[in-house]
Amino acid sequence: MIEVSHQGDVIVITVNESQLQMYVVPQFLALVEKAIQSHPKKIIFDLQNVEHIDSSAMGALFRFQKDAESWGGRIAVAHLSSKVAQVFRITKSEEMFSIYDSVEAALKSNG
Repeated sequence: MIEVSHQGDVIVITVNESQLQMYVVPQFLALVEKAIQSHPKKIIFDLQNVEHIDSSAMGALFRFQKDAESWGGRIAVAHLSSKVAQVFRITKSEEMFSIYDSVEAALKSNG
């Protein structure tokens, strides 16, 4: 479901589900919570494999954002498909998350 890699004090979480929706969100929550227990400075969600994201998955991302803010961390998302980017626009989530074209760009950024 996810792959986790560490780049210094940054964790990159690659989502390997094409449909990030309510049926997989409980497992997604559990796996990501375990991955971010170390309270990383930055968490990058690589969504290159995600073709569809629903409101429950967006809610999970907002939860991770709130958690990260509690310890001074930040969330970024990378590789949004046009459909997923549209969900971010419609929900005004682009104002809440730093969005990048690639993981490399997110790693280089201070945002």
